[in-house]
Amino acid sequence: MSKKKSVVLLVIYTLLIAALCFICTVSFSYGTDNLYTFSSVMRMMEKDADLGIAYGANADAGTYLGGGYSAVYYPEGVISAKEFDDNTDGMSEDEAAQYAADYVRYPDENGSVYLEKGVACDDNGAVLDSFRTAFDAALATVTARYAGLRADGARVESVGDYAIGVFLPAMMDGEYTAISVFAYTGELSIRAGSDEASATDVFTIRPGQTIRDYVKKITSRSAGDTAYVEFTFTDAGREALKTATAGAADTAVTLFFNVGETNVIQLSVSEVYDQNTLYISGSYTAETANTVAVLFSTALDGTAEDLTLTPADAYFHSALYGSNTLVMLYIAFGVFFVAMMAFFFARYRRLGFVHLYTYLLFLFAMILCGWSIPFLYLSVETFLAFLLTSVLLCFANAVSFESARKEYALGKTMTSSVKTGYKKCFWKLFDLHIVVAVIGFLVYAIALTGLQTAGFVLGLGAAFSGIATLLVNRFGWAVMMGTSKKPGKFCNFKREEVEDE
Repeated sequence: MSKKKSVVLLVIYTLLIAALCFICTVSFSYGTDNLYTFSSVMRMMEKDADLGIAYGANADAGTYLGGGYSAVYYPEGVISAKEFDDNTDGMSEDEAAQYAADYVRYPDENGSVYLEKGVACDDNGAVLDSFRTAFDAALATVTARYAGLRADGARVESVGDYAIGVFLPAMMDGEYTAISVFAYTGELSIRAGSDEASATDVFTIRPGQTIRDYVKKITSRSAGDTAYVEFTFTDAGREALKTATAGAADTAVTLFFNVGETNVIQLSVSEVYDQNTLYISGSYTAETANTVAVLFSTALDGTAEDLTLTPADAYFHSALYGSNTLVMLYIAFGVFFVAMMAFFFARYRRLGFVHLYTYLLFLFAMILCGWSIPFLYLSVETFLAFLLTSVLLCFANAVSFESARKEYALGKTMTSSVKTGYKKCFWKLFDLHIVVAVIGFLVYAIALTGLQTAGFVLGLGAAFSGIATLLVNRFGWAVMMGTSKKPGKFCNFKREEVEDE
């Protein structure tokens, strides 16, 4: 490879590394009053609450010490095994038998939920297709709501197949508000009247129309210590709101903002409202205003057929590993990284940059996967699995470097040494990575939940390590070595000295 071509490729390679580093690790606020935030991939990655540290949007407050709140949403037609037992405890034997005849324990006699016949399943216990479709839609809606909080560590998952488990880290100041209101289902409606019972819909939604023909978007914003829920209306929505509040100057009109049949906000209006944007304040914090805005925003796509969700009591879980675990993990990674680079630069001089670039690509690939794969999150177990694959990558790179060093010492050219060295160690390294990857994915397939994510990270990391060692590392070596006139010095390789006899 010519020197000019090597320099061009090295510049492109370096820019790629820099861009990935920025995207994966750098977060900052911008705009007037720092209203907007650019969140790095690492910041948006879900983190296990048992790590215990202040991080994410509220990191500066330093109030989050791990743990969080969990609850379960039960859709209409589904109750927990505990609720079933509680309901039947006070019944006579005949009443209990009659009550039990309406339910089927799912998926078997050891299941955690009961399905109501005719609502969630048929008389034989088979889940109704209509219920399954409605539940999938409800799960997607709840997931979108918790994602809209942008709270590190928030999670949504199905429980017993047909209930929805939610978790919010204790870094928030409105966990209960979010857990409560995010159970509301149905379509958004705005009604006007003197009281809720007599209020009528502000918008006359005709066939072929939806609420989006009147409401463009719903967001939240803050100004100083005041937070708002902001409604932006279309021209048709503005005109309808103007008509609904036309008599407000004579008789106060109350606007009722509902999700389904549940009233979320009541706003008293004393004059005609003729604007495209409506700001609603109150006792909101920036966090709770965002929660309500996310609720309304997702309700724009709600329907009258949405499943009704009932939240069970929320429970607090303390941090399993103490209050500074995440900091200790970052420190452990820092120590590992410094020791790794000290070894490679001391042993191989500028060839250490080849390993550095290879490792950074491996690191950013793992971070991007941790962010984009829904069931992956940062925890002690997944960190250890990642660290193990990092050691595997270092070992494999060192083996390939040493294999080439031996060939160069025999008097071969650098190009021949690298080619022969990789050829001699290729299948050993390939087999090693395959074995580790298979072990990781087997653990993922058969292990308990606590080890599944760690097993998957181990398998994924082994696969990336193999690609990095056998392909990326060799490419980087060719590019960087092409910029040096003395490849032996570049790699800190020396030939064996043979004495004359």
